Amino acid sequence: MGTRYSFTCSRCTYSAVVSGGPDAGMLASTRTICCADCRALYDVFVGHFSEPDKEPPRCPKRANHRVTRWHSGDPCPRCDEPLPQGEGVLGWD
Repeated sequence: MGTRYSFTCSRCTYSAVVSGGPDAGMLASTRTICCADCRALYDVFVGHFSEPDKEPPRCPKRANHRVTRWHSGDPCPRCDEPLPQGEGVLGWD
């Protein structure tokens, strides 16, 4: 079972509910990405549970956007302030 957490920037108040890194449910594997063009965080499908990281991470808004893998504590996508992990708010399968 995967878990999503709340992340809120204390400097610019940007907020997102994402896993904060690689995560997996019963059937799917996801990864948190930072899209440089959207300036936002997303959890994206990267493969089935048995084959994590089979699919390259892509922005859900536009496939040609520049994305990087993002982990809890990495910089805010809007202001580069460290983005600490908050409470778990959503469990998923």
